[in-house]
Amino acid sequence: MRPALGLLAISLLALSAHADPKVPAPPPPTPKPDPAAISARAAMLAPIQIDSLTLTPIVAIAAPAGKPAEMLVLDEAMASKQVKISEGEQESVNDLTLINSSDRPVFVLAGEVIIGGKQDRIIGANTVIPPKTTLSVPVYCVEHGRWDNSSKVFTTANALAHGRLRGKASFEEQGEVWKEVAATNAKRNTANATDTYRTVAKQQSDGTLKAWQKKVDEALARVPAADRARMIGYAIALNGQVATVDMFQSPALFKKLEGKLLRSYVTEAVSIKAGKDVKAPTTDAVKSFMADADKAAEKNSYETKAAKTKVRKGSKSAKSAVDFSDDAVQGAMPAPSVYESYQVR
Repeated sequence: MRPALGLLAISLLALSAHADPKVPAPPPPTPKPDPAAISARAAMLAPIQIDSLTLTPIVAIAAPAGKPAEMLVLDEAMASKQVKISEGEQESVNDLTLINSSDRPVFVLAGEVIIGGKQDRIIGANTVIPPKTTLSVPVYCVEHGRWDNSSKVFTTANALAHGRLRGKASFEEQGEVWKEVAATNAKRNTANATDTYRTVAKQQSDGTLKAWQKKVDEALARVPAADRARMIGYAIALNGQVATVDMFQSPALFKKLEGKLLRSYVTEAVSIKAGKDVKAPTTDAVKSFMADADKAAEKNSYETKAAKTKVRKGSKSAKSAVDFSDDAVQGAMPAPSVYESYQVR
Protein backbone atom coordinates (compact mmCIF):
# COMPACT_ATOMS: atom_id res chain seq x y z
CA MET A 1 0.00 0.00 0.00
CA ARG A 2 2.87 2.40 0.59
CA PRO A 3 3.73 2.83 -3.13
CA ALA A 4 0.07 3.63 -3.90
CA LEU A 5 -0.07 6.20 -1.10
CA GLY A 6 3.10 7.78 -2.45
CA LEU A 7 1.63 8.11 -5.95
CA LEU A 8 -1.56 9.64 -4.49
CA ALA A 9 0.42 12.23 -2.58
CA ILE A 10 2.38 13.22 -5.71
CA SER A 11 -0.86 13.53 -7.70
CA LEU A 12 -2.44 15.75 -5.05
CA LEU A 13 0.64 18.00 -5.04
CA ALA A 14 0.54 18.30 -8.82
CA LEU A 15 -3.17 19.21 -8.75
CA SER A 16 -2.65 21.83 -6.06
CA ALA A 17 0.17 23.39 -8.07
CA HIS A 18 -2.21 23.98 -11.02
CA ALA A 19 -5.36 24.65 -9.05
CA ASP A 20 -7.50 27.71 -9.85
CA PRO A 21 -5.26 29.38 -12.42
CA LYS A 22 -7.70 32.36 -12.59
CA VAL A 23 -6.80 33.61 -9.12
CA PRO A 24 -4.86 36.88 -9.71
CA ALA A 25 -1.47 37.52 -8.22
CA PRO A 26 -1.51 39.84 -5.23
CA PRO A 27 -1.15 43.52 -6.27
CA PRO A 28 2.15 45.27 -5.62
CA PRO A 29 2.21 47.40 -2.51
CA THR A 30 0.87 50.94 -3.05
CA PRO A 31 3.67 53.48 -2.71
CA LYS A 32 3.26 55.82 0.23
CA PRO A 33 2.23 59.33 -0.83
CA ASP A 34 4.87 62.00 -0.50
CA PRO A 35 3.54 64.51 2.06
CA ALA A 36 5.40 67.30 0.26
CA ALA A 37 4.05 66.49 -3.23
CA ILE A 38 2.37 69.41 -4.99
CA SER A 39 1.60 67.57 -8.23
CA ALA A 40 1.96 64.14 -9.78
CA ARG A 41 5.52 64.94 -10.81
CA ALA A 42 6.87 67.38 -8.22
CA ALA A 43 7.44 67.74 -4.49
CA MET A 44 8.86 70.41 -2.21
CA LEU A 45 11.99 70.28 -0.07
CA ALA A 46 12.44 72.10 3.23
CA PRO A 47 11.89 75.86 2.90
CA ILE A 48 14.70 78.40 3.09
CA GLN A 49 13.87 81.63 4.94
CA ILE A 50 15.83 84.83 4.22
CA ASP A 51 14.23 87.91 5.79
CA SER A 52 10.89 88.41 3.96
CA LEU A 53 11.68 85.80 1.29
CA THR A 54 10.86 82.09 1.51
CA LEU A 55 12.52 79.93 -1.14
CA THR A 56 11.16 76.39 -1.28
CA PRO A 57 13.01 74.19 -3.78
CA ILE A 58 10.84 71.97 -5.98
CA VAL A 59 12.21 68.59 -7.10
CA ALA A 60 11.06 66.09 -9.72
CA ILE A 61 9.47 62.94 -8.29
CA ALA A 62 10.26 60.99 -11.46
CA ALA A 63 12.17 61.59 -14.68
CA PRO A 64 10.10 63.30 -17.42
CA ALA A 65 8.52 61.06 -20.02
CA GLY A 66 10.40 61.09 -23.30
CA LYS A 67 13.65 62.82 -24.11
CA PRO A 68 13.85 66.46 -22.97
CA ALA A 69 14.45 68.81 -25.87
CA GLU A 70 17.83 70.54 -25.95
CA MET A 71 17.01 74.23 -25.86
CA LEU A 72 18.89 77.47 -25.69
CA VAL A 73 17.74 80.27 -23.38
CA LEU A 74 17.54 83.91 -24.39
CA ASP A 75 20.72 85.23 -22.77
CA GLU A 76 23.01 82.57 -24.20
CA ALA A 77 21.38 82.78 -27.63
CA MET A 78 21.74 86.57 -27.79
CA ALA A 79 25.31 86.51 -26.44
CA SER A 80 26.33 84.06 -29.17
CA LYS A 81 24.44 86.13 -31.79
CA GLN A 82 22.14 83.22 -32.60
CA VAL A 83 19.12 85.34 -31.69
CA LYS A 84 18.52 88.93 -32.76
CA ILE A 85 15.62 91.10 -31.57
CA SER A 86 14.69 94.35 -33.31
CA GLU A 87 11.81 96.73 -33.87
CA GLY A 88 9.32 95.32 -36.36
CA GLU A 89 8.45 96.90 -39.66
CA GLN A 90 5.36 98.51 -38.14
CA GLU A 91 7.32 99.63 -35.05
CA SER A 92 4.59 98.56 -32.64
CA VAL A 93 4.94 99.06 -28.89
CA ASN A 94 3.79 95.51 -28.16
CA ASP A 95 5.47 93.51 -30.93
CA LEU A 96 9.11 92.96 -31.88
CA THR A 97 10.80 90.84 -34.53
CA LEU A 98 12.86 87.91 -33.22
CA ILE A 99 15.20 85.97 -35.49
CA ASN A 100 16.41 82.59 -34.24
CA SER A 101 19.22 81.58 -36.60
CA SER A 102 20.33 78.59 -34.50
CA ASP A 103 19.46 74.96 -35.15
CA ARG A 104 17.94 74.63 -31.68
CA PRO A 105 14.70 75.96 -30.16
CA VAL A 106 15.02 78.91 -27.77
CA PHE A 107 13.01 79.09 -24.55
CA VAL A 108 12.02 82.59 -23.37
CA LEU A 109 10.42 83.76 -20.13
CA ALA A 110 7.77 86.43 -19.81
CA GLY A 111 9.47 89.32 -18.03
CA GLU A 112 12.97 88.91 -19.49
CA VAL A 113 14.32 92.44 -19.89
CA ILE A 114 15.68 93.63 -23.24
CA ILE A 115 17.04 97.16 -23.63
CA GLY A 116 17.51 99.51 -26.56
CA GLY A 117 15.26 99.99 -29.56
CA LYS A 118 12.83 102.86 -29.40
CA GLN A 119 12.09 101.98 -25.76
CA ASP A 120 13.09 99.23 -23.30
CA ARG A 121 10.79 96.19 -23.25
CA ILE A 122 10.13 92.92 -21.46
CA ILE A 123 9.11 89.67 -23.17
CA GLY A 124 5.33 89.28 -23.01
CA ALA A 125 4.84 85.50 -23.06
CA ASN A 126 6.53 82.32 -21.88
CA THR A 127 7.20 80.40 -25.07
CA VAL A 128 9.53 78.34 -27.27
CA ILE A 129 10.91 79.86 -30.48
CA PRO A 130 11.52 77.21 -33.17
CA PRO A 131 14.93 76.82 -34.88
CA LYS A 132 15.66 78.82 -38.03
CA THR A 133 12.64 81.04 -37.51
CA THR A 134 11.73 84.71 -37.82
CA LEU A 135 8.55 85.76 -36.07
CA SER A 136 6.78 88.52 -34.19
CA VAL A 137 6.89 88.13 -30.40
CA PRO A 138 4.67 89.90 -27.85
CA VAL A 139 6.42 92.40 -25.59
CA TYR A 140 5.56 95.17 -23.13
CA CYS A 141 7.12 98.58 -22.84
CA VAL A 142 8.91 99.25 -19.53
CA GLU A 143 10.06 102.76 -20.50
CA HIS A 144 6.98 104.95 -20.65
CA GLY A 145 8.74 108.22 -21.46
CA ARG A 146 10.85 107.35 -24.52
CA TRP A 147 10.13 106.62 -28.19
CA ASP A 148 13.05 107.72 -30.34
CA ASN A 149 15.25 106.68 -33.24
CA SER A 150 18.46 106.10 -31.27
CA SER A 151 18.37 102.38 -32.11
CA LYS A 152 16.21 99.67 -33.62
CA VAL A 153 17.98 96.67 -32.09
CA PHE A 154 18.02 95.26 -28.57
CA THR A 155 20.48 93.68 -26.19
CA THR A 156 19.65 91.52 -23.22
CA ALA A 157 19.81 93.12 -19.79
CA ASN A 158 20.59 89.67 -18.36
CA ALA A 159 17.73 90.27 -15.95
CA LEU A 160 14.24 88.98 -15.25
CA ALA A 161 11.54 91.30 -13.93
CA HIS A 162 10.28 90.74 -10.39
CA GLY A 163 7.24 88.53 -9.84
CA ARG A 164 4.54 91.20 -9.85
CA LEU A 165 5.83 92.61 -13.13
CA ARG A 166 6.19 89.12 -14.65
CA GLY A 167 2.54 88.54 -13.74
CA LYS A 168 1.46 91.76 -15.43
CA ALA A 169 3.32 90.70 -18.59
CA SER A 170 1.69 87.26 -18.65
CA PHE A 171 -1.87 88.16 -17.66
CA GLU A 172 -2.59 91.89 -17.91
CA GLU A 173 -2.39 94.84 -20.31
CA GLN A 174 0.23 97.50 -21.10
CA GLY A 175 -1.25 100.06 -18.69
CA GLU A 176 -0.83 97.66 -15.75
CA VAL A 177 2.80 97.06 -16.73
CA TRP A 178 3.54 100.81 -16.68
CA LYS A 179 1.85 101.18 -13.29
CA GLU A 180 3.98 98.39 -11.81
CA VAL A 181 7.20 99.85 -13.23
CA ALA A 182 6.36 103.29 -11.80
CA ALA A 183 5.46 101.84 -8.39
CA THR A 184 8.70 99.84 -8.28
CA ASN A 185 10.84 102.86 -9.22
CA ALA A 186 9.14 104.85 -6.45
CA LYS A 187 9.81 102.11 -3.86
CA ARG A 188 13.42 101.62 -4.91
CA ASN A 189 14.32 105.31 -5.37
CA THR A 190 15.13 104.59 -9.00
CA ALA A 191 12.69 107.07 -10.59
CA ASN A 192 14.10 108.58 -13.78
CA ALA A 193 13.23 110.88 -16.69
CA THR A 194 11.88 108.14 -19.00
CA ASP A 195 10.45 105.95 -16.21
CA THR A 196 12.41 102.94 -17.41
CA TYR A 197 12.84 99.69 -15.48
CA ARG A 198 16.45 99.52 -16.68
CA THR A 199 18.02 100.70 -13.40
CA VAL A 200 16.16 98.08 -11.34
CA ALA A 201 17.18 95.42 -13.85
CA LYS A 202 20.80 96.52 -13.71
CA GLN A 203 20.84 96.11 -9.92
CA GLN A 204 20.62 92.36 -10.49
CA SER A 205 24.20 92.37 -11.77
CA ASP A 206 25.91 95.54 -10.50
CA GLY A 207 26.44 94.39 -6.91
CA THR A 208 23.46 96.21 -5.37
CA LEU A 209 21.91 92.91 -4.26
CA LYS A 210 25.15 91.11 -3.37
CA ALA A 211 24.39 90.83 0.37
CA TRP A 212 21.08 89.12 -0.37
CA GLN A 213 22.57 86.98 -3.09
CA LYS A 214 25.30 85.80 -0.71
CA LYS A 215 22.67 84.65 1.80
CA VAL A 216 20.79 82.80 -0.94
CA ASP A 217 23.95 81.14 -2.29
CA GLU A 218 25.05 80.02 1.19
CA ALA A 219 21.62 78.54 1.96
CA LEU A 220 21.40 76.65 -1.33
CA ALA A 221 24.92 75.30 -0.86
CA ARG A 222 23.55 73.32 2.10
CA VAL A 223 20.97 71.49 -0.03
CA PRO A 224 22.21 67.89 -0.60
CA ALA A 225 23.74 67.33 -4.04
CA ALA A 226 21.25 64.56 -4.87
CA ASP A 227 18.35 66.93 -4.24
CA ARG A 228 20.01 69.74 -6.20
CA ALA A 229 20.28 67.39 -9.18
CA ARG A 230 16.50 66.79 -9.07
CA MET A 231 15.49 70.44 -8.73
CA ILE A 232 13.08 71.82 -11.33
CA GLY A 233 11.85 75.02 -9.72
CA TYR A 234 10.86 77.05 -6.66
CA ALA A 235 7.79 78.02 -4.69
CA ILE A 236 8.22 81.60 -3.49
CA ALA A 237 6.55 83.33 -0.56
CA LEU A 238 6.83 86.91 0.67
CA ASN A 239 6.22 87.33 4.40
CA GLY A 240 4.67 83.88 4.42
CA GLN A 241 2.23 84.47 1.55
CA VAL A 242 2.71 82.41 -1.62
CA ALA A 243 3.57 84.73 -4.52
CA THR A 244 5.16 82.63 -7.30
CA VAL A 245 5.59 79.00 -8.33
CA ASP A 246 7.98 78.14 -11.19
CA MET A 247 8.30 74.54 -12.46
CA PHE A 248 10.25 73.32 -15.50
CA GLN A 249 10.12 70.15 -17.58
CA SER A 250 13.64 69.10 -16.69
CA PRO A 251 16.45 69.91 -14.27
CA ALA A 252 18.64 70.83 -17.27
CA LEU A 253 16.38 73.67 -18.46
CA PHE A 254 15.80 74.86 -14.89
CA LYS A 255 19.54 74.97 -14.23
CA LYS A 256 20.07 77.33 -17.16
CA LEU A 257 17.59 79.82 -15.70
CA GLU A 258 17.96 79.29 -11.96
CA GLY A 259 20.33 82.22 -11.38
CA LYS A 260 18.09 84.60 -13.31
CA LEU A 261 15.02 83.44 -11.38
CA LEU A 262 16.74 83.83 -8.02
CA ARG A 263 17.80 87.40 -8.83
CA SER A 264 14.20 88.13 -9.83
CA TYR A 265 12.89 86.80 -6.50
CA VAL A 266 15.42 88.88 -4.57
CA THR A 267 14.53 91.99 -6.61
CA GLU A 268 11.01 91.77 -5.25
CA ALA A 269 11.89 90.76 -1.70
CA VAL A 270 14.30 93.66 -1.03
CA SER A 271 11.38 96.10 -1.19
CA ILE A 272 9.40 94.19 1.45
CA LYS A 273 10.18 94.60 5.13
CA ALA A 274 10.23 91.27 6.93
CA GLY A 275 7.31 90.77 9.27
CA LYS A 276 7.59 89.34 12.76
CA ASP A 277 7.60 85.56 13.14
CA VAL A 278 7.34 84.88 9.42
CA LYS A 279 6.42 81.26 8.76
CA ALA A 280 6.98 79.39 5.52
CA PRO A 281 3.77 78.35 3.73
CA THR A 282 2.70 74.74 4.14
CA THR A 283 2.46 72.27 1.28
CA ASP A 284 -1.32 72.61 1.45
CA ALA A 285 -1.03 76.39 1.13
CA VAL A 286 1.08 76.04 -2.03
CA LYS A 287 -1.31 73.46 -3.49
CA SER A 288 -4.29 75.72 -2.73
CA PHE A 289 -2.54 78.63 -4.45
CA MET A 290 -1.96 76.52 -7.57
CA ALA A 291 -5.45 75.02 -7.50
CA ASP A 292 -7.07 78.46 -7.60
CA ALA A 293 -5.57 79.03 -11.06
CA ASP A 294 -5.86 75.41 -12.22
CA LYS A 295 -9.64 75.39 -11.80
CA ALA A 296 -10.12 78.54 -13.92
CA ALA A 297 -11.01 78.41 -17.63
CA GLU A 298 -8.04 77.91 -19.95
CA LYS A 299 -7.39 80.36 -22.79
CA ASN A 300 -4.87 80.36 -25.61
CA SER A 301 -2.28 83.09 -25.17
CA TYR A 302 0.47 82.65 -27.78
CA GLU A 303 1.57 79.94 -30.19
CA THR A 304 4.61 79.08 -32.30
CA LYS A 305 5.31 75.99 -34.40
CA ALA A 306 7.19 74.59 -31.41
CA ALA A 307 4.86 75.30 -28.50
CA LYS A 308 1.51 76.56 -27.28
CA THR A 309 1.13 78.94 -24.35
CA LYS A 310 -2.10 78.84 -22.38
CA VAL A 311 -3.23 80.89 -19.38
CA ARG A 312 -5.70 80.50 -16.55
CA LYS A 313 -6.77 83.39 -14.32
CA GLY A 314 -8.21 82.50 -10.93
CA SER A 315 -9.31 84.91 -8.22
CA LYS A 316 -6.06 84.65 -6.24
CA SER A 317 -3.52 83.29 -8.70
CA ALA A 318 -2.95 83.01 -12.44
CA LYS A 319 -1.12 80.33 -14.43
CA SER A 320 0.87 80.30 -17.66
CA ALA A 321 1.73 76.89 -19.10
CA VAL A 322 3.93 76.15 -22.10
CA ASP A 323 3.32 72.83 -23.87
CA PHE A 324 5.19 71.49 -26.86
CA SER A 325 3.22 71.32 -30.09
CA ASP A 326 2.54 67.93 -31.65
CA ASP A 327 5.58 68.27 -33.90
CA ALA A 328 8.75 66.81 -32.37
CA VAL A 329 11.46 69.27 -31.44
CA GLN A 330 14.85 68.34 -32.91
CA GLY A 331 13.60 64.81 -33.51
CA ALA A 332 13.08 64.26 -29.79
CA MET A 333 9.79 63.14 -28.29
CA PRO A 334 9.62 65.56 -25.37
CA ALA A 335 7.25 65.48 -22.44
CA PRO A 336 4.17 67.62 -23.12
CA SER A 337 4.81 70.30 -20.50
CA VAL A 338 7.84 72.57 -20.86
CA TYR A 339 7.13 75.04 -18.08
CA GLU A 340 4.43 76.11 -15.62
CA SER A 341 4.35 79.45 -13.83
CA TYR A 342 1.90 80.66 -11.18
CA GLN A 343 1.76 84.31 -10.05
CA VAL A 344 -0.27 85.97 -7.32
CA ARG A 345 -3.02 88.30 -8.57
